[in-house]
Amino acid sequence: MHRKNRYLRVSMLIFVFTLFVSGTVIISAEDEDSISNIGGNNGSMLVESKDYYTELYRPQFHFSTPTGRLADPNGLVYFEGEYHLFHQKMGTWAHAVSQDLIHWEHLPIALEHDELGQALSGSAVVDWNDTSGFFAGEAGMVAIYTSTHGGEAQSIAYSKDNGRTWERYAGNPIIENPGIKDFRDPKVFWHDETEKWVMVVSTDKSVAIYNSPNLIEWEYQSSFGDDQGSQVAVWECPDLFKLPVDGDKNNQKWVLHVSIGDNHVTDGSTAQYFVGEFDGYEFTNINSADEVLFTDFGQDFYAAQSFNNISAADGRRIWLGWMANWRYPYQSPTFPWMGAMSIPRELSLRTVEDDSIRLFQEPISEIESLRATKHMIDPFILEGEHLIKDFSGTTYEFEIVIAYDDVDEFGIRLRQSEENETVVGVDVNSQTIFLDRTNAGLETLIDRNGDTFQFGKRFETDYPTDIKQIKLRGLVDDSSVELFIDDGEYVFTNLIYTKPTNRGIELYSHGGKVEVISLDFYHLDSIWRESPADREIERIVVSEEEVVLEIGELTEVIAHAKPDWLNTLNSFDWEVAEANLIDLKAIDETTVSITGLEMGTTSVTVSDPNSGISKDIIVRVVEDRTSKYINGWGPSPLTGVSSGNWDIFDKTSLSSHIEFSPEWKEIFREEVLTTDFRVFTDIQWIDQGDEGFPKYGVTIQDKEGTMVSAFFNVDINQLETFARNHHQDFGWEGVDLPAGTDLQEASTLKVEKEGDIFTFYINGEQMYERIVEMKGDMSVGLINENTKAEFHNFKVEKLSDPIFDHEIDVTDLKKLINSAKGITNKGVTEASFQRLQEAIKRAIEDLETITTDEELLIAIERLQESINDLQLKESAPVPIKKEIDVSDLEELIERAIKLTNKSMTEESYQVLQAAINSAMEKLENIYSKDELNTAISELQAAISEVEFYLHETKSQEGVDEVLSDSDKLPNTSTVLFNFLLLGMVLVTIGGTVMYRYRKRENES
Repeated sequence: MHRKNRYLRVSMLIFVFTLFVSGTVIISAEDEDSISNIGGNNGSMLVESKDYYTELYRPQFHFSTPTGRLADPNGLVYFEGEYHLFHQKMGTWAHAVSQDLIHWEHLPIALEHDELGQALSGSAVVDWNDTSGFFAGEAGMVAIYTSTHGGEAQSIAYSKDNGRTWERYAGNPIIENPGIKDFRDPKVFWHDETEKWVMVVSTDKSVAIYNSPNLIEWEYQSSFGDDQGSQVAVWECPDLFKLPVDGDKNNQKWVLHVSIGDNHVTDGSTAQYFVGEFDGYEFTNINSADEVLFTDFGQDFYAAQSFNNISAADGRRIWLGWMANWRYPYQSPTFPWMGAMSIPRELSLRTVEDDSIRLFQEPISEIESLRATKHMIDPFILEGEHLIKDFSGTTYEFEIVIAYDDVDEFGIRLRQSEENETVVGVDVNSQTIFLDRTNAGLETLIDRNGDTFQFGKRFETDYPTDIKQIKLRGLVDDSSVELFIDDGEYVFTNLIYTKPTNRGIELYSHGGKVEVISLDFYHLDSIWRESPADREIERIVVSEEEVVLEIGELTEVIAHAKPDWLNTLNSFDWEVAEANLIDLKAIDETTVSITGLEMGTTSVTVSDPNSGISKDIIVRVVEDRTSKYINGWGPSPLTGVSSGNWDIFDKTSLSSHIEFSPEWKEIFREEVLTTDFRVFTDIQWIDQGDEGFPKYGVTIQDKEGTMVSAFFNVDINQLETFARNHHQDFGWEGVDLPAGTDLQEASTLKVEKEGDIFTFYINGEQMYERIVEMKGDMSVGLINENTKAEFHNFKVEKLSDPIFDHEIDVTDLKKLINSAKGITNKGVTEASFQRLQEAIKRAIEDLETITTDEELLIAIERLQESINDLQLKESAPVPIKKEIDVSDLEELIERAIKLTNKSMTEESYQVLQAAINSAMEKLENIYSKDELNTAISELQAAISEVEFYLHETKSQEGVDEVLSDSDKLPNTSTVLFNFLLLGMVLVTIGGTVMYRYRKRENES
């Protein structure tokens, strides 16, 4: 034991040193809490990558979750020096904290699902006087949320450690559902005058008010909402708070705020507020019942909630909202996150021109701490266009004061390029102010109803232009614009999805002159990482990350350095991987033109010569760029619908992506089918997200909306099917996969349609049938939800076509085909590469016709010969494949065979012998290091099982000897491409030294 421990200690030192020099970080489950400050998801391990919070469209100074979906802000509360921001994430409460409301630290999920279902939106309070009895006379946090089992009801949880861990109240729910569908989103606060807790909770198109002495026992008091304000959709996420009017603490009014769900009147969701009186029991609106006061005149501000428990010394009422709209809550083109919060805003009530009281919103003062640069422009007279030459960017703040009189329209154009712009303007003639994202970038999207939604449009509201002066303050982030007019009396919040190189700014006036009294710009730092050193490039962004061209077609690509305040133009280096496919020419320091020369796929790398920082651009040269199909894959030929991101390799192979969206992602073959058929494909699970219900498979649909889809579900190891017609859903069915099915290995899924009978097969084994009437034109495609999977050898056959019974194991040919597909035309002659493509095509056809071992051998030899015949452009043979050294596996097999001579039970002997036989068979079919490491790991595992069957000490020592000797084998599967070359060399040397040391000690 002493020698063994000494051996392990030395080995661990070598292992740790290897990780250090290779730059590899491996964190175990026990280490999760130690890295929560760099991002957390469900409490899971997240290691910062080079793309951390720099992905396309990623907000830089707005809060967003590292991965997955973000929705309603929940439980906003200040306690013991920390602002707590909880938010909805698939029916759980995700959690972050901040000391300044700007920089946030992600913490593990606070409230998971439990026996009462999901934890929907709600609020949090500090029970200072322990009215609940949860805290033994001390203060603690209590969360009040909506549970879902048996109908929406209100429940509570409490935390004794500043929100780090939570315990559900055993008597939940504290308020049962009163027999209505919509009963959710409780906002709770302490009411000083009545010395009770108050809850306001949404009830369809109204709110109900309850009170309680202890947060547990609640009594209904009143309701508000019937025939009040906008009644176009359900009210959600209410809030109720008191504010002084014009700063006068002796004249205070109450604000009741509700968000309004998706509807066709406002073309999406929106929000409204009421100003009135509240006595602890009943709210009274001081305005007329039919007056609607909108909170935000943009389209993307929802579920706003204010912070509880901000100190009296601070005195501010601060809230933030979810920057989204319920018409497209999870349909934004972002990954790996979905959704962001608005900037926190300070609220006030002020008297306006007609003596009415209105809610004002302004960015909190803490935002000023992010100002990295300041650019002031002297007053000037504006007529026509005025381009801001000395300032540009994608993440900045601006303040402008303009006086006007005889003019038709004026404004400012943001995120501008030759093609795109987001416009903020005043139309003096119509007396309106507007924010227009019509030409911002993204024009349409598929909304949550599956319909095409006009995302790019103009948003406006009435504006009293007789005042003759306007003050604008704007916050521009990578995918949003927040606009505050006249100190926040009018607010617009809008998402925009535009190119990261669209960073121009221009002022304009039409039909007259205006006076620009003041104009200030501020670049803003990212809240997610330290600001780079002066003049240091952080990253490079490009106008197009993927370019598709026809032969002879030309396009331009722009590159810019980040951060934005690197005002001088950077001179970049541009490099093409396959120069024969495209022609690349420099236009200026940041722009190049790309012309398609030959069909194929290549990459262009743009890099900074000083820092070495680079960005890759994928370029595909195709026959017809206007075609909706790539290698026959694209939208449904019947409905035109497709969704998601797919990597298309060829006509038979492609890969899906992990995308955090509640909708399935679909892609179809371009062919239309009219007769019975069978479709089959080899599918391999690669990875999946931690949200939703990951699944992937085949879908068959017709023009009328009838669908039959078959999915693999790796979580429950089942084949699932879903069917519907245009009238109704037929629902889900599932069956366990055959014993031994490993979805991390390729499995063949086949669906056969004969009449109204759909039969499902896995690896040739019939699973079950469904009867669904489907006639007329049909289309076939692939479908996935939140899963990365690879689909290979996709094929559709009419039932009249011959069926080949694949009794011959063609696995080796499939592996060789996939290896051949991975060979690119880089550096090889066009003629030899084309011969290889023809050979691959022939081999794929052979898969369906091989009936004998001889035919299989001929097919393998034919394809291998084409690979070997590849020629370098200098006509030298290309060393495509390197022989794999299997001596380590051979040595382990030999040692395992010796072990079988030890004393062991018959059952143990059979298990080990089977593993040895399996390893010996694999010796002849190893084509990669991964396959070698897998074979070694499997045999090592079988050897380790022997100790559970042995009873003699000497026999067990034999097992230890084999396993300790096998430690020197280069099994890298557990760290999986984390090691750099230096680390791998050190492990090998260290393992060899220790083996020899151990061997000498054994011999002695």
